[in-house]
Amino acid sequence: MLRTCGGELLGIDADLIESLGTLRLISLLPGIVTALRRGSALAMDELDASLHPTVVMNLISAFHNDEVNRNGAQLIFNTHNPIYLNNKLIRRDEIKFVERDKDDKSSSLYALSDFRANGSASVRKTSDYMRNYFINRYGAIEDIDFTDTLIDILTKEANID
Repeated sequence: MLRTCGGELLGIDADLIESLGTLRLISLLPGIVTALRRGSALAMDELDASLHPTVVMNLISAFHNDEVNRNGAQLIFNTHNPIYLNNKLIRRDEIKFVERDKDDKSSSLYALSDFRANGSASVRKTSDYMRNYFINRYGAIEDIDFTDTLIDILTKEANID
């Protein structure tokens, strides 16, 4: 909505011109600032939804920065984006995986630091966490292929037409 006073344009609502990511960041900032001020834990579901990865990396870095995070606040978040599996951004003990059992559907939580420090499954501080994640060295990743389902749906639709 345009804001006017006596026919003079005063401003335009941010909803009309800002991206969803900018609006989301603006909505998150009060909670982030409050957590940093109080030294509390801030838990966020899908922190990176609608946000550029560099914005998220900057937020993570702010919680690791003693000048910004003077009171020991914690940022706890989940994501489906493995770009944050970066040894320069997050320590091994800070990275947790959730793996769901195919049979009983129960979930298991474990840390990247739970892996041995030597051997074929080793995780060193210099390891390429994201690459190893994609080659399924850590688990918590499932090979998902929708091809057969899509072919089935399209075949049924073609038979209806």
